[in-house]
Parts: sequence; structure tokens; C-alpha cells
Amino acid sequence: MKRTGVARGPLLLVAAMALCAAPLATANAQEAPAAVESTESKEPAPTSGTGAGAAAPTTTAPAVDATGLSEKEKALLQKINALKAPRWQAFGACRYDWAGWKLMADGVRTTSVKCGPETATTPDGSAATASVAVHCDTLKLSVRTGDQAWSGWRLPYAASESKERGGEDLMVASLCANAKPIPKPQPAPPPAVTPAAKPNPTPARKKPTATSPQKPSATKP
Repeated sequence: MKRTGVARGPLLLVAAMALCAAPLATANAQEAPAAVESTESKEPAPTSGTGAGAAAPTTTAPAVDATGLSEKEKALLQKINALKAPRWQAFGACRYDWAGWKLMADGVRTTSVKCGPETATTPDGSAATASVAVHCDTLKLSVRTGDQAWSGWRLPYAASESKERGGEDLMVASLCANAKPIPKPQPAPPPAVTPAAKPNPTPARKKPTATSPQKPSATKP
């Protein structure tokens, strides 16, 4: 009987170890699907489209530059700024009618100008109104007071060169830098060429034929 008890001891120990290992295996089997689900949840969601590899539709945006504005937007913005600009702009001691520039022959632009110490602060100015003409190709100007003759063409004065008309260089630079290019005249089409009418041949004149004189008729007395 003692030997039988000794043999049953190891068997009971093995059975106890088997019972303890069974819950651990079950727990490991239950944790495996959870790990698979966690990896599947990290995958990105499929994109919308007709197919798995369908790309999103693209739209053509207007061409823009570094400022982010298109050419049409910049043109409209420039027009808005021109409408906001005051009519008379001051350069040095003179104020120029900036909205009154007129393009004359040979690319000469003319407008009214008021010079004097009052014109820089007074909106209207009390100085006599004169005229100024600017030729952007040569960067020269000419002035005229009232009905007097135009002065000779000269380079504009800087503020350090003239107290009365200093600032003309800034005016010419601002005008010519923003002036629109002068459209070139279109060549006139050549006149239509009409074929000259052929002269009608004159009929040849017939030579006069010699005619014998008629005899007078005899009359009875």
C-alpha cells in the first residue's frame, strides 16, 4: 500500500500542472484576434472614386505669379488704384494735373501744372496755371505759362537744382514708368489698282474721191 501512495504523488502533480496550463492557452488564443484587429485598424481608409486607384478630379487654376494674383486681377487692381488716386499730385514745389494727361503727336504728353510755395499745401493753389509737355523717349520736358510760347526742351530739374521747379525729375520718372506704350500706326493699305481701259481704235479716214463737176442743165430760152 505504501508503494501505491508513492506512485500516485507524481501523477497528481502532473495533473495539477496540466490544469494550470489550460487557462493560459485559452487566454493566448483569445488575445490573437485582438492583435490582428489592431493592425487592421491602422490601415488608411480607401479614397472615394469609381475604383480603388481612381484619382480625384483636377481643376485648372488661373496662372498666378509670386504675388498670388492673376494678370486680370492685377489689371483690375491697377484700375482701382488709379480711380482712388487724387487728380493733382505734388512733386517738389509743383502740382500736376495727373488725370489730365493728353497724348499729342510724336509721343508728347501734356497737362496742367501749378508751381509755387502755396500749391504744396493748398488744394487749389494760388499760383498761375501753366502747362508742361513731357517726351518720354528723350526724358525731356518743355513748359509754357499762359499763352506764351513753349520753352526749349530740357532735362527736368531736381530739388537740389531749382527751388521753384524742383521735383520735375520725380514727375517725369513716375509718368514715363507708368505710361502705356504708344500704339504704332497701322500702315495704310495700298490703293486698289484698276486696269486701264484700252483705247478704242479710231477708224481710218477715207480718202476723198475726185468727183467730176456736174454739167449745168440746158434750159430753153
